Amino acid sequence: MLTIINEDFIRSSISMSEVVDTVESAYCDFFDGKILVPGRITMPIRGEEHSSIFIPANHLTKYYYGIKQASSFPDNHSKGLSTVFSDIHLYYSKTGEPLAVISANYLTALKTGAASAVATRYLARPGELVLALIGCGIQARTQLTGISVVRPLKEIRLYDIYQGNAEQLRDELESSGKKFVKVFDDANKCIDGADVICTTTTAREPVFDGRFLKNGSHVNAVGSFTPTMQEIDTETVQKADKVVVDQAHLAWEVAGDLLVPLSQGKINKNKIYGELPAIVNRSLAGRENDTENTIYESLGFAALDLAVAILVYEKALELNSGIKIIH
Repeated sequence: MLTIINEDFIRSSISMSEVVDTVESAYCDFFDGKILVPGRITMPIRGEEHSSIFIPANHLTKYYYGIKQASSFPDNHSKGLSTVFSDIHLYYSKTGEPLAVISANYLTALKTGAASAVATRYLARPGELVLALIGCGIQARTQLTGISVVRPLKEIRLYDIYQGNAEQLRDELESSGKKFVKVFDDANKCIDGADVICTTTTAREPVFDGRFLKNGSHVNAVGSFTPTMQEIDTETVQKADKVVVDQAHLAWEVAGDLLVPLSQGKINKNKIYGELPAIVNRSLAGRENDTENTIYESLGFAALDLAVAILVYEKALELNSGIKIIH
C-alpha cells in the first residue's frame, strides 16, 4: 500500500530531538558502510538560476531505499511561493514496492537543521552560544531548533535581505518566550562576535564578509548546493582551520563555496579537513581548541534524507494500527 505523508503529519508527529538522534546515527551507519549513497544528478531547469537535484540512497541493513528530488527556484519569492520544493519516494528493498511519497520541504528543513546541530555539537566551542542566522526562512527556524537541542543559546541574531522576514521570525521567537533576539540591517554586523553562523539563503554571491568573523567561530553553510552558488566568501574559507563536509568527492563536484576559491587559486583540495561521518564516529577529531575556525559545508546528503524518511514512515505506521513496521 502506497502511503502519502504530508507536512502536517511531520510537523505534528516528529520532534527535532528525534531527528538529531536519527541523523547522528545515520552518519555512523554511513561510516560503517550500512548506507549506500550513489551519485546525484543536478539538472538545470530552463537555465542555471533554476535547478533540481535527485539524490538516491539505499540502507543495506534495513529494507528501505529511496530517492529525493529537490528544486530551487529563487524567483518564486516574487510570486509568493516557496523557493524550494522537495519530495522523497521510499521503496521496499525486497521487492521494489513503492511504500511512501513524503512531502519533504519541512522534512528537509528538519534534516538540515539536525545535520547542522550535529556539526555544531562536534565543531563549535562548548558552552552558551551567540547564534547568527543569515536568511530567515523555514531553514533558519530548524537551524535554530536543531542547534538549541545541542547547545544553550544566550543570544539569537537575525538578518535577511528582506528585513520583514527577520522581523517576523523575531516576533515568533519572542512570543514563544525566547529572549535576547536581535534583528540586524547588515549581515556583517549580525555575524560580528557570533560563535555560530548559519547561512540559509539561495544567494549566488557571498552574504557576508569573512573579515568580520571572530576567531573560534563555526559556520554552518547551508544554502549553496551547485557549483555556481557561493554563499560564503573566499576569505571565510581561507581562514578556516577545518572545513568539514559530508562527502569530500561531492563537495568538489557541486560546492560553489569551495569551487570558487579553488578556481581562483586561493585554496587547494587539501582545504577539506575531513568528513562529518568520520568525526561523529570519532575516527577523526572535531574541534580541538577554542581558537579554531570551522566550517560545515552542507550540500544535501541522501543518507540523512533516507534515515529521516524512514523515521517518518515508521512513525506513520505506528500511528496506523494493524500495519507492521518493516525490519
